[in-house]
Amino acid sequence: MPTNNPSQIDVSRMSRAVVPVLEACSQASEDARRVEPEAMAAIQAAGLSRLLTPERFGGSEAPVSTHVRSCTELARGCAAASWVHMVCGAHTFVVGRYPEACQEEVFGPTPDVLIPGALAPQGRAERVAEGWELNGRWQFGSGVDHGPWVVLGAQTIDVEEHGVPAIHLVIPRADITIDDTWHTLGMRGTGSRDIVTEAVFVPEHRVMPTRELFRGDFEGHAGPLYRLPVMGALASMLAGNVVGIAQRGLDGFVGATRVREEVYTGTAKAQKASIQMRIAESLGEVELAQSLVDKNCELLDAAMHARRPPPIDRETIAALRWNAAYAAELCRRSTERVYAAAGAGATHNRNALQRWFRDINTACHHAIVDFDGMLEARGRMALGLSPGAPL
Repeated sequence: MPTNNPSQIDVSRMSRAVVPVLEACSQASEDARRVEPEAMAAIQAAGLSRLLTPERFGGSEAPVSTHVRSCTELARGCAAASWVHMVCGAHTFVVGRYPEACQEEVFGPTPDVLIPGALAPQGRAERVAEGWELNGRWQFGSGVDHGPWVVLGAQTIDVEEHGVPAIHLVIPRADITIDDTWHTLGMRGTGSRDIVTEAVFVPEHRVMPTRELFRGDFEGHAGPLYRLPVMGALASMLAGNVVGIAQRGLDGFVGATRVREEVYTGTAKAQKASIQMRIAESLGEVELAQSLVDKNCELLDAAMHARRPPPIDRETIAALRWNAAYAAELCRRSTERVYAAAGAGATHNRNALQRWFRDINTACHHAIVDFDGMLEARGRMALGLSPGAPL
């Protein structure tokens, strides 16, 4: 039975036990363009889906760092499954801030609930009696085939009347339509299809203003986990996932290189200085990326246990965002360097290295780890300017 006590959670051991199942399902998830149910069930059975669920509903209410570490470990088995686990955990972290009535609906039946969705405010919400009416289309609904609830972001209509420009809403999956648009270069198994709603009514208790929700700046729910800033935590989760994908792929490249020979000369590839240099630099980059993710975990854990009240200061949030974006960029560079030396065989569809290459490049396109954007933000802040975009 999974433990709910954060001090007793050995998340690395729990995650490693699931990796063989994810690995066995990985190709089927890739082919189906959605994570195999068996893979998600294994993650739930291990107690990993409840890491960020409120303790009062049977969850662990563990530090964000535990979820980050689980993402890194699971990515060694299947990038898609670990990604969906990451997204659903992030949304659990978000829903833990909602009114008690909403949490009772979502977490009451099981602390292992999976919550997909799309946080970007792509929809439109209009105030109606006792709630909101939601319309729109959301891209990138990772894992939308799993779980009974979704979280969606929306811009509001008639802001001048209610003063809330953006909100996030929790709605039953039964109230959405899934449009199968997910035909992509990489991360195919995530099933990140479009989510569509038409005139869906959402009661007030399942709605929160985006600003207060993301900053952790609201009344009630004293648990420090749910007072942490969403974007800094989410960026750290995503970066941890990317590091795990990079580690798995680099291990695969090194293993394949040990037994490869030059086609025309029979010379061992492992004896080539150019290969050795590529591996050394890429190993260093992934190790540095891991250290940046570890630093983020330390910052988030310290903020969670600090005596001063959240939200944490802007400089710390900026550091979280920068560390995550730079970690992802290092993983992308590491991957591209060694994949360039992987040989023609690595271009075959069933070769694991080409999927690793595609998955890393796709994952690093996520807006929250946009490296160019974070370069600009960090440079501006170093010059005493505003970051130029919300952190």
